Amino acid sequence: MRIRYLTLIFCFCAVYCTAQNNLGGIGQWREHYANYNVQQLVMGDQLYGASKHQVFSLNESYEVSLLGKSNGLHEIGIAQIAWDKAQSQLIIAYNNSSIDVKQGDQVYLINDITLSNLYSSKKINHVNIQGNWAFISTDFGIVVVDLIQHEIKDTWFPNNNRQAIVTYQSAVLNDSLYALTENGLMVCPLQNNWVVNNQWQSNSTFNGLGLTKLYNFNGVLYLYNARQIFKSSQSYAILNDPLGSIEKLSNDKTGLLLATQHNNKGNLLRINADFTTTSLLDSSELLAPIDILVNGSNIWIADSLKGLLAHSNKNTWIDLGGPRYNIYGSTTINETNFITPYASNNGFGVYDESGWHHYSQINTELLPILYSSSINPKDDSYWLGGINQLIHFTSDFKKTASYLLNNNKGIITAIDFSKTGNGFALQNQQGLIQQQNNVWTNIVAPSNFSFSGVHKMITNQQEQAWIIAPNNQGIYIYQSASYFPTAIWKQLSTNSNSGNLPSLKVTSLVEDATGSIWVGTDNGIGIFQCGDISKEACNAFIPTLSNNDFNGYLFQKETVNSIAVDGANRKWVGTNNGVWLLSPDGYDILVHFTQNNSPLANDTVLQIKISPITGEVFFIGASQIVSYRGTATKGSKYQNTISIFPNPVTPDYNGIISIKGLIENAIVKITDLNGKLVFQTRALGGQAVWNGKTYEGNKPATGIYLVFVRDDTGNEEGIGKIVITKGR
Repeated sequence: MRIRYLTLIFCFCAVYCTAQNNLGGIGQWREHYANYNVQQLVMGDQLYGASKHQVFSLNESYEVSLLGKSNGLHEIGIAQIAWDKAQSQLIIAYNNSSIDVKQGDQVYLINDITLSNLYSSKKINHVNIQGNWAFISTDFGIVVVDLIQHEIKDTWFPNNNRQAIVTYQSAVLNDSLYALTENGLMVCPLQNNWVVNNQWQSNSTFNGLGLTKLYNFNGVLYLYNARQIFKSSQSYAILNDPLGSIEKLSNDKTGLLLATQHNNKGNLLRINADFTTTSLLDSSELLAPIDILVNGSNIWIADSLKGLLAHSNKNTWIDLGGPRYNIYGSTTINETNFITPYASNNGFGVYDESGWHHYSQINTELLPILYSSSINPKDDSYWLGGINQLIHFTSDFKKTASYLLNNNKGIITAIDFSKTGNGFALQNQQGLIQQQNNVWTNIVAPSNFSFSGVHKMITNQQEQAWIIAPNNQGIYIYQSASYFPTAIWKQLSTNSNSGNLPSLKVTSLVEDATGSIWVGTDNGIGIFQCGDISKEACNAFIPTLSNNDFNGYLFQKETVNSIAVDGANRKWVGTNNGVWLLSPDGYDILVHFTQNNSPLANDTVLQIKISPITGEVFFIGASQIVSYRGTATKGSKYQNTISIFPNPVTPDYNGIISIKGLIENAIVKITDLNGKLVFQTRALGGQAVWNGKTYEGNKPATGIYLVFVRDDTGNEEGIGKIVITKGR
């Protein structure tokens, strides 16, 4: 087994950080998180916010930029953010207790808490900035971070016995540090922003009240839980049981503001001088307000179910990008659109280069919950499956018809079309449904076939439907009479003469460019090259690989969740241990991405889809989509215009130069104007890549270079040019 790893390292202590989500060059990543679940807002050099998974920023023109692992941050899953005004830097605390400090274009990682094994829970609850220090409230005490040196200086325990104590939040008032803990309110004198040892005192007035939050306003410290608000100087609640659970206390120039929510009904309230409340926004606009930020005439509201709202003379919801919900449905892709049904909420999402678009209703008709999607290659129309129905959309997403499939309800878990436009749909508990001449009909299966729990299927070039059988029963194949003359069902198992699968627990299926069917299981991969199954045996070839002391099957003892084929017929394989890129025959490992060397949120990759035009590979996990721009695209049938990016190539550019729009598997030669060969390669599908260096490993001199393209027969030829500049 020949292994060639391309490893990307993202765990530097300081890295360049931009905040864009445009399609980048080859080897660049993007993240596509459902950012509607906004958790927190802070004001710095611009407005910053945190959703559950990533950070975003908003400039004065309401333009959104996204921050994540793809452009400099070290983790996902945001616990808290805060702004350090003195050093102009953003502090980002993660759910795994790591901390990033973003200062300009640099990101500094502080992961001491994560690496420590001293405490059973290291959860970060709050970040309080005081001068050059950050007081980090955690489940074991207060961690003090030096914001100049970007390092931890001390740990304080608000109890005088240096034992771990859950600390929810801290605040500074009148040269004292107040800490709200599991044992109530503790206070200690501050000297030069440093506590005096063993001087913590308990304010027993607030013990046992479940108080978890503090707010300092006009020299008064307010304490609150979900139902009550107290002043630190008084023993009674100044406000009881407002409209819903108290989420956030804030203020504008006229007084205190309050965000509450109850059963997906939210309110923004003003607290009057007599501690009554007046509603500013109600549940007709808000569902789950969780944070408030006042800036000028705007009251910014973070709603954990709807996103970000700017409230002034009018209400403006800000599009933060990403799909509307987490992805649980079966996705699909073509040259222009990536389609994802949500499977947990109504409608579906569409991603193209203008961003994400959401379809929850057509005209006034509310779309149902949809679980599967497919594109008919004959007319580029879209099909989505719900419970007991298929919905058809034209290529511009205008609904044309709904098809109720039978009287017995069941989720349409998979849809797929052959190259001729004939379609199959897989209905849980019911079985296989075939479309011919725009009519959907049930296909009768053998009586011993069970369809309870079926969820994956593909249709190959030979008009065969390959179905993952439920309950670890291998594969069902239905061969229609459209390609071969005989319609027949067959079941494949691990028996050597009736399937030879590596395991009965099949997890994924894909057809490659040669017509081979690659089957993933919980014990590796098998490859089928079957013809007419009514006449011929259909058994898997299981590649046996050898490398150094390792011998075994391809991905033996590994669960293969997904397989996708790129424009060069290479295989992207998603597992529970990251994603792998294999050579077309599977014998070379070209890339292995994990959460440690890439922006993957975790190592479980459930679906993979590849854009045939850009080569962008989408990895879908349990709670996120990230994408990587690969080197292979779909090849052209005829050689037309050659596209080269970047062009011209500036002296400071050290990335990959892509040559696109090529005939499949073309020979590409790059020469100077005198005809001297500088570089030669083969296209990966319809794209060739050049690292911008000569065979000797040097950057070529300034000038114009010619690109010659031809296929193996010499019938399809093309020419382009690359300009390499001196710069300024």
